[in-house]
Amino acid sequence: MNSVNHFRYLAFLLLTLLGLTGSAQAQCRDQLPSNCDQPFEAFDQQTGLPVQNFCVGRPVRIVITCPGRSGVDRNALYYQFVPGALISAPCTGYNSRSNTFTPTQAGTITVAENAQAGAGTGTIFLRVYEVFATTKPTFQVEACAPGFVRVNVTDQAYDAYTIRIDDGPVQPVSKGAGPQVYAVAGTTGKIKVTGFYAVGGLCVGADSTTYSTLGTAPTPVIRRLALTGTTLQFQLDALPTGYRYELQQADAGSPGGFRTLPQAVFGGSGATLSGVTGPECYRVRLQDVCATPGLPVSPTACSLLLTATSTNGQNTLTFPGTASTYQLRRNGQNLVTLPAGTTTYTDAAVTCGVPYCYQLEAVSGPPVARTTVVSNEACVTTTPSPVLPVPQLVASFTPANQVVLTATVPGLPTGGRVRYLRAAVVGGPTEIGLTARRTLRDSTQRFNPEAASCYQAQFVDDCGNSSALSPAFCPVLLTAKTADPDGNSVQLSWSELRGPDPTGVQYTVQLVDANGAVLSQPAANSSSTSFLDQAPPSDRQVLRYRIAATSPGLTQPSYSNIALITRQMKAVLPTAFTPNGDGLNDVLEVKGRFLSTFTFTVVDRNGQQVFRGTDRTQVWNGRIGNEEPVPGAYVWRFEATDETGKRVVQHGTITLLR
Repeated sequence: MNSVNHFRYLAFLLLTLLGLTGSAQAQCRDQLPSNCDQPFEAFDQQTGLPVQNFCVGRPVRIVITCPGRSGVDRNALYYQFVPGALISAPCTGYNSRSNTFTPTQAGTITVAENAQAGAGTGTIFLRVYEVFATTKPTFQVEACAPGFVRVNVTDQAYDAYTIRIDDGPVQPVSKGAGPQVYAVAGTTGKIKVTGFYAVGGLCVGADSTTYSTLGTAPTPVIRRLALTGTTLQFQLDALPTGYRYELQQADAGSPGGFRTLPQAVFGGSGATLSGVTGPECYRVRLQDVCATPGLPVSPTACSLLLTATSTNGQNTLTFPGTASTYQLRRNGQNLVTLPAGTTTYTDAAVTCGVPYCYQLEAVSGPPVARTTVVSNEACVTTTPSPVLPVPQLVASFTPANQVVLTATVPGLPTGGRVRYLRAAVVGGPTEIGLTARRTLRDSTQRFNPEAASCYQAQFVDDCGNSSALSPAFCPVLLTAKTADPDGNSVQLSWSELRGPDPTGVQYTVQLVDANGAVLSQPAANSSSTSFLDQAPPSDRQVLRYRIAATSPGLTQPSYSNIALITRQMKAVLPTAFTPNGDGLNDVLEVKGRFLSTFTFTVVDRNGQQVFRGTDRTQVWNGRIGNEEPVPGAYVWRFEATDETGKRVVQHGTITLLR
């Protein structure tokens, strides 16, 4: 340090001790020459341009440009760069010969210059500069449908910003403008955001990131639309990544004919809409954060609102007819398939006083975009009908000769009850049963082939209303008797069938087994009421006949009682036989009719058994053991039980001749 500077330092120290520091500091700031606006200027090191503000991290250089200070020796210049804005220049502490400086923090900074005595005018000057930060601006990029991205500059440090996408033009964006949508050329690329100050000059901050757009959005489909009470449930396809669904309702007064329903609640692959009071049409639209126009919308699906009313014993259903086909269910079971355009259906197969719940399901659209719409469940209790259907009755005998009654109530396969009655010539019909079943066995009366029994039926609904009585139904009564002593022909005769449709009755004679299985039909489709069977089976002791009556008005045949013909079991033996080996009458064998199992024994004159057989294949050759036949008279005995359980015993004598 030269002598002048040393003296100044000592003087400053002394003044400080005397409490005159403030006035000394004021003296350390000199007056500019009259032809100078500023003692020095700052220049950006990178561009060489003059700057009025500094940037964090960007070097500047201090240069004397004042003409009045052109004689200052630049080698005698010292600088201080002091944070903050100083009012007075410091008189000491100038220990840097460098006139370059790189700010490290934002705020204000004072640049103080000391041109020492002996090196020019011996002056101290200062200037205050604002230092601006140059941090990277913060922003977010969101993917949208192909061709678009959304950028949100959240940074607040700068006064203005620009965005550049790929190699495209620089686009300004206002501070705090919020998310902005930008068109992009590719599916991936780069976005750069730069921040600027209004008076910061070269102070800028920039950052960049990559972007990618969403995949191409498929056309959405409402797969199922179900109404429960006043809540609609929408079943949709899985949502593509990055997209969201938007539910819209048809509205002629809205742009495009639809309005968005923000109250719809989406979750998983579906949506819920509450407060639905009537049938409406809906669609869903795919949407992204960019609100990209032209995204796909689903085909329109319309809800089904089903109403049910009951009058005169019938339930009437009404609904909008917009689908291709409908499936109507009653109490959870499929009831009927309805064609396109149907808007009403009347269910007559119902019972008074019984509640019924209906639901309608409609399917429309091609297979790849098929929509199933399910209506609400509409429940109604059937009201009484002024006229109840009259049952159609069929009376028929079982193989055990009991009468089974079958009632068919038109339009009502179930529900209500049926009253079964036996008609009487005097005193009116007698009730034999009141049941919900459509069949009843008459076990209250034994079969009487001499007296025909006729029956009637009456339908009683669950409200206690009764229909008219059905016409009397009298099944066929069959009698049978042999036409010859041996039963080789059988005469059959029977009564006419009496029923609701007496015209066109046809009778078929059937031969059956004990279980009612048909063995043969000796005569079929005849209007006659008698028949002579001239060729009954020769191998059956018991013949079981019945008549099957049919007519156009019968839903099933009506069978007569089974009439039995029991023919006599009989063994036939010769009076003599000659076991001499001549091939004629050499053995004793049992012959006869309807023989199956039996016991046949032969005893000699001493009462000793000489032969025993149990079927027709066993014959006696006259020998007793290995002894030759002994001529003489022998006694035989035949014993068996026939098909009816009757014990048959025959005996006689036979002569053995040689």
